[in-house]
Amino acid sequence: MFKTGKVKSFNDIFQFIPKTTVATDLGKKVDRFSVLMKRIDRFTLEELFMVASFCSLNEKQMIKLVMNEYFRQKGEPDKEEDH
Repeated sequence: MFKTGKVKSFNDIFQFIPKTTVATDLGKKVDRFSVLMKRIDRFTLEELFMVASFCSLNEKQMIKLVMNEYFRQKGEPDKEEDH
């Protein structure tokens, strides 16, 4: 999905994978995971890289998705060309 452009930011992942599954695999309650999804900057790199491994993404791909989500949440224009 990443390579075809269907997933462009972190939260796009959850159109294809249930967040309850990912939250459980991370050892988080779904409510806490939902809060983190709304504030992407509160995830740790370790957590993000674990999600990457669940989705067969490498760390660089996950960082790209996270940065896109971060700028989306800040309401800034797409900064994809900057990273």
